[in-house]
Amino acid sequence: MRFLRGFLFIVLLLAPFALADAQTQCADGIDNNGNGLIDMADPYCKLPEDNDESSFLSGVPGDDANTPRRLDTWFDLDSGSGNDQCAIHACCMINGPCPADLEPAFFNPSACLQPQACIDFSLPVTKPGCDAFGCCEICIPGTSNCKTAFVNPAVSPTCTIETLGNPASCRVCTQNAQLNVPSHIFQDGFDRAPTLLGHSTEQRAN
Repeated sequence: MRFLRGFLFIVLLLAPFALADAQTQCADGIDNNGNGLIDMADPYCKLPEDNDESSFLSGVPGDDANTPRRLDTWFDLDSGSGNDQCAIHACCMINGPCPADLEPAFFNPSACLQPQACIDFSLPVTKPGCDAFGCCEICIPGTSNCKTAFVNPAVSPTCTIETLGNPASCRVCTQNAQLNVPSHIFQDGFDRAPTLLGHSTEQRAN
């Protein structure tokens, strides 16, 4: 019994540290990149499980490994269409000719419509202001200057908040009409987002 009590004491003592270690950068209540925006209020965070608050990469193993010719839902923190049934070419969201570095040989404009299974899976996990594939309307922090650009690293690997508005870095895109979640910035004093993977991303203004 004494051994059991000692074991339980050690478990309880270490539990807070285990929880702290499990927290991701987009759910730890810290401004990890020092830009004045915390967790889901930061454009770099796409889900609370996102573990990189300093870039559009998620920091989650297995994520951000898609190719421009076959994008799946960018907001599910994995790569591949097995769970979401989404498979779309990036050029479906780009006006004009498909750029040479986005695998235009694989672009079929008639294959841009996505199945209902993709829509049903993707809309609940897509961050407001974006479509499911990472074409997002983002307001540059501290300004009313908003840009719509592909921030998905599979399409715009060098895109950052600082380079929004530079099409060479953040490709200009047209949001997918089937899979777009409009933003509701400043609604009731804070930004409302849907419940994502079991977490509320409601960001209250402090």
